[in-house]
Amino acid sequence: MEKVVIFGPWCGEFSYELSWWNPGIRKIRNEEFKDYKSVHIGFKGRRAMYKDFIDEYVSYPKELEQTLKYPAAGGQHIIDVGEVIPDELKDFTYQVADKYQQEGHEVSLYWCDANAYAGGKHIHDEKPFGEYVNYEINTEMYDSIKKEIQEYFSDDRETIALMARIRDRNRGPNTGGCYLNWKPDSWEIFLDKVINELNTNIVVINLSTSGAAGGAMSFEGTKLYEDNKNRIMTINFDDDEDSLDKQLALLKATKCSIYGASGSAVLPFFVKTPTFTQQTVEEGFRLRYQWEKDLTDNLKNIMIIDKYKSGEDLYESPPNELFEQFKEFYENIQ
Repeated sequence: MEKVVIFGPWCGEFSYELSWWNPGIRKIRNEEFKDYKSVHIGFKGRRAMYKDFIDEYVSYPKELEQTLKYPAAGGQHIIDVGEVIPDELKDFTYQVADKYQQEGHEVSLYWCDANAYAGGKHIHDEKPFGEYVNYEINTEMYDSIKKEIQEYFSDDRETIALMARIRDRNRGPNTGGCYLNWKPDSWEIFLDKVINELNTNIVVINLSTSGAAGGAMSFEGTKLYEDNKNRIMTINFDDDEDSLDKQLALLKATKCSIYGASGSAVLPFFVKTPTFTQQTVEEGFRLRYQWEKDLTDNLKNIMIIDKYKSGEDLYESPPNELFEQFKEFYENIQ
């Protein structure tokens, strides 16, 4: 008989999972359940951040994941209720536990608390509870993506990874649906300059939106794409069991990354990839905590632009100005 601990089910925002839930349960597993087989239940494609301390990663079945429409902080957001763990996910967790119990194992459940971060708890700590580590890259995926990039571009230009964040939560006029969005036309102007004035190639991280969950624009079908087809490569990370592993490999295979206004901009910190990110006055500070400095050698090769306020200010902010800031960052990468 084996002792088994099951963590989850995680159904909240990716940035909260990456920044607080994952480091927190890594510490708990390593200190309180070190003699247990460890299992985690969560979204498909995210096992890469757990592989150093979780023995088995269980993804939600597609039909169950499709019911999760509004990840917010540590759970699913229900209007006039707040963040919750849906009953369907609890039932699924019990099913996973039952499988181990039927095999004769002793099972402990470490439940996710949907309100663990309510009111800013933990997320504003310089050094939150948890064990923060730099991730190891899957060498096979790295070699595969590096080869794919070289074969696609067939030139000696530097390559940049791009995550052009977009989300639709119907929040405010003149924001494209979310107070952290940037006008698509501005992205196009900015990226055209990055490609042609800095003589670079772009690899676009394409993630489709689902409900109110965030995604990333592909730019296919736009004037930017049509004018620069040979300089823009798109990789679709949807519906892939190894999505996060591949994103991490891409980040290591490129000179630097560009992230739109999103908490997920912290992802490159975990692999020390030089990163330029557009944030807001209200939220830029969240990328400058001590735990982030510890992961990046005191924010080495990190530039956080948080000049504009959330909402229309950010949405309408000038692309030429952002390009000049990126140019300074790019030319000073060490």
